[in-house]
Amino acid sequence: MLAIKKGFTLIELLIVIVIIIILVGVGVPLSAGYITERNVYNAATQIQQDLLLVQNFAITHSSGASGWFEIYFYPSDNKYYVETTEDAVFNSSTKTIQYEKVITRQFSSALKFSGYSDGGYIAFDNQGIPHPSVGVITISNTSESKVVTVTISTIGRVKIDWVTK
Repeated sequence: MLAIKKGFTLIELLIVIVIIIILVGVGVPLSAGYITERNVYNAATQIQQDLLLVQNFAITHSSGASGWFEIYFYPSDNKYYVETTEDAVFNSSTKTIQYEKVITRQFSSALKFSGYSDGGYIAFDNQGIPHPSVGVITISNTSESKVVTVTISTIGRVKIDWVTK
């Protein structure tokens, strides 16, 4: 009887290893760009959701013309602050929070945003109208190869747009 050998030859194993190395070599650079793109878009989505949250709180919880809900931006620190209740107090000159009803959002150092100077803010009145009336926040990676804008219209609509380069 003939003995049947089971297994792979060295050549077959080397060919499989070379194919895997080629696939990994092509896939890693592609996925790095995708991860950067997702991080920029996720940051823009977070800002959009926080703007809508503050607008919703202003509409549902403000009493009269005195109730304002605000978001304060600090691009130099790569963060912003969100007031979540009527009695939330954020002192923009000292960056101190009172009553612990302010959310702090910190971006990673791989992202940057602009559109408002330090201490700049967006406030919403009890009808959901933003003040100042129009604003654009730009979020990008540090090399600015991926750029997204969050735009607040005069009527309070908040939308995200990719900037093509």
